[in-house]
Amino acid sequence: MPPHLLVVNPNGTAEMTARIGAEARQHLPDTITLTTCTNPSGPPSIQGAADGAVALPGTLDILQQGEFDLALIACFDDTGLTETTNRNVIGIGQAAMQTAHELGQPYAVLTTSELSVPVLQANVAAYGLGEHLVCIRASTIAVLDFEQHRESANQRLIASARRLLADHPEIRAIVLGCAGMGGLAVEMERQLNLQVIDPIKAAVGKAVASLVVPAPSMH
Repeated sequence: MPPHLLVVNPNGTAEMTARIGAEARQHLPDTITLTTCTNPSGPPSIQGAADGAVALPGTLDILQQGEFDLALIACFDDTGLTETTNRNVIGIGQAAMQTAHELGQPYAVLTTSELSVPVLQANVAAYGLGEHLVCIRASTIAVLDFEQHRESANQRLIASARRLLADHPEIRAIVLGCAGMGGLAVEMERQLNLQVIDPIKAAVGKAVASLVVPAPSMH
């Protein structure tokens, strides 16, 4: 049986789940089975602690009842990660910030709403990943704009990143702090000539490293 990766969207927007799943598949080897799941009781998007609290029970139900070898929580707030008793769960926020931390260079997180900033600050502290973090900045672009008005949201995001770099020229990497931003890192890297970390790609990379057992060497 091939290893099974489950991607859980804590919000209730199925279109977002489908796009996240399609993005994740691009970074997965064929030897791993991928399924996606939308939280039926989740809010349309998660922007801050109140939305996260609404999304939590349904997310935990999926993680407790689902059968998988590894699950990704596809919300940058990592809704349910600290509350789940299943150890085989990775948050995309956790994975992306770990990836940035491992670079050993000053990095920033560019997220959506101001409401998300305190949640992410608490997560960074809990994960012990604050050593190289310069700041967490809200782009003030709504999560669902990345579904409904993707091209204009992308251009606004790049403009927000330019302002961030003007304020903090020491930054060497930007982490995209929303699952809806998955797939937008390449264009931002090209325009800014700076490393940009895609949370979905980072999380899938961590998942693959965990799920793929290297073949024994032949002597």
